[in-house]
Amino acid sequence: MRPAERERVALDAIIAAITALGLAAHTHDEAGQAPDAVLVLPGGSTLVIEVKSAASVTADSVPAHVRRWSQSSEGDATSVLVADRITEAARSSLSQAGVNWLDLRGHLRLMAPGLFIDSDVPALAQPSAERQGISGQVGVELSALLLLDPARTVGVRTAAKSLSRAPSSISEAFSALRAAGLVDSENRPSVPGLFWELAEHWKPVSRDVASVPGPGGERDNAALRLGMDDVESTVGWALTDTVAAMAYEAPVSIRAGHPPDFYVPDQSTLRRAVQLLGPATTSSSRAGRVRVAPVSLVCARRIDATGWANEHWPLTNPLFVALDLAQDPGRGREILDGWTPRKPWNRVW
Repeated sequence: MRPAERERVALDAIIAAITALGLAAHTHDEAGQAPDAVLVLPGGSTLVIEVKSAASVTADSVPAHVRRWSQSSEGDATSVLVADRITEAARSSLSQAGVNWLDLRGHLRLMAPGLFIDSDVPALAQPSAERQGISGQVGVELSALLLLDPARTVGVRTAAKSLSRAPSSISEAFSALRAAGLVDSENRPSVPGLFWELAEHWKPVSRDVASVPGPGGERDNAALRLGMDDVESTVGWALTDTVAAMAYEAPVSIRAGHPPDFYVPDQSTLRRAVQLLGPATTSSSRAGRVRVAPVSLVCARRIDATGWANEHWPLTNPLFVALDLAQDPGRGREILDGWTPRKPWNRVW
């Protein structure tokens, strides 16, 4: 979507949101200037609204956006940021910074003298593919592939081969990412924007278990498909989240015996793990957690850490560990803020 078209869509959206709340609003075009929205207050006075637009806003992108918008704001108009998606953390950051915003998924926050709105509003009925950014499972897989090596230029056919997907599906996913500003014209990812957008889609299915695999359980271990041999060239279980972060020297502190979190390749392995290891009925009885990998890369590109860390379990890539940590907006974000993984891995958050 061209910038001018996006601004027009944003303008129409803010007017629709205001009128949905029972207030009057209309456009006002000044010669040679971008059109503004005009909100008519109940007493008859008016409020000029200057619309700013973005595809996606995350907590990490808020400071840069705020600086840009404050420098470009004009006169006494009240600025409102309109975006296809504003993450929960970004909403909080914008509100704390005194920035008005409209998330096109259905919420408006607007403050001005004599006016305070913080309300759900109708979402766009049928968001276009351009608004989706990460579109479907192929979009999730492609985003993960790009973030594993952000400096590398990946073409459609290369990505299709790596992900075992049709080139046409990869091409569509690239188009959606590009339209949302999450990849550039050479298909390189926007960092950290794409990471935080992917974190919004990172929702693995998990189960708590009453025990974890260990020595002496060869028969059960074989049935669980742990993949402890030739770790970096086979598919199998991968340690993730807090315990893995500690192995990667992230700034995290855990007690001895902290329950580990594992990724497994598929749902059938998850079911088998719960059957053989037993379900944990309470949090105190949890010995570990087993998760289904959202993308095959998680369990297919494991890291053997036995040569440089006191950890015998294969690790998943730091990217996937970071995506798990990002699900905790407090402690997880604090860890990520202070963690830059050693080479050859990349910090993309």
